[in-house]
Amino acid sequence: MSSLNTLFPNSPPRFDPHITITSNLVIDRAAPHDDVDRILSASAVAFDSFAKDHSHIVTLGRVDSQRKFFKKLYFQAKKDPNLLSLTRIIRELFVILPSKIEKENQKENPHLYTNDSHGNLVKRKPSKKDKTRNPAEQHPLKELDISRLREEAAIEAAEWTLNEFDPHLSLVYSDIYPIDSALWRTIKTRIQDYLNINECDAEDLEDNGLSWDGGVLKLVLTEGDVNDWIVLGSVEVH
Repeated sequence: MSSLNTLFPNSPPRFDPHITITSNLVIDRAAPHDDVDRILSASAVAFDSFAKDHSHIVTLGRVDSQRKFFKKLYFQAKKDPNLLSLTRIIRELFVILPSKIEKENQKENPHLYTNDSHGNLVKRKPSKKDKTRNPAEQHPLKELDISRLREEAAIEAAEWTLNEFDPHLSLVYSDIYPIDSALWRTIKTRIQDYLNINECDAEDLEDNGLSWDGGVLKLVLTEGDVNDWIVLGSVEVH
């Protein structure tokens, strides 16, 4: 399927076909290693906890295209219950909850933060004066209501997974729009020959014969050009 990239003009970026579970994972950008390991380990544990007596976690359907650069050519994917559960868990624990905790901490303990040279609010680094100051002179830390924040994060993650998560297997990124009929016919022929199916873009095609349970979860830093994206870590799941 990687040869689909060569059908498009202007040399689209190359990448491994993949399903994006979520974006905006909260990690320490200065020292990401521990956060990356924690996220991948927890994701693998969650994956292993799912019942195995189900249909495949990934089942691909029709090939489709949109105006968006990142959805130029892709396979739709079925919203399998286990895929949705994995997405909800990762979104809750590593996107929404840490963001809520940070926001609440900024509100309740503003003395822990300062503005950097660009005006961004950042955590204040402990000074030598802070380390030698009598504990009685230090600002008392207000405790956060973590239970409430967890409940809110769980609800928001469930709503996001239900209403916004759009599972699909990305094949090609491109600025070209629209895809003309001649190119689309060539794309269809290439895919249909590969999958040995007819009408790979049929509206009612929910299972094109490609499905699987395991794979590799990757955490990717998606900054700048697609060719410059960096894989921070990965874990195999079965």
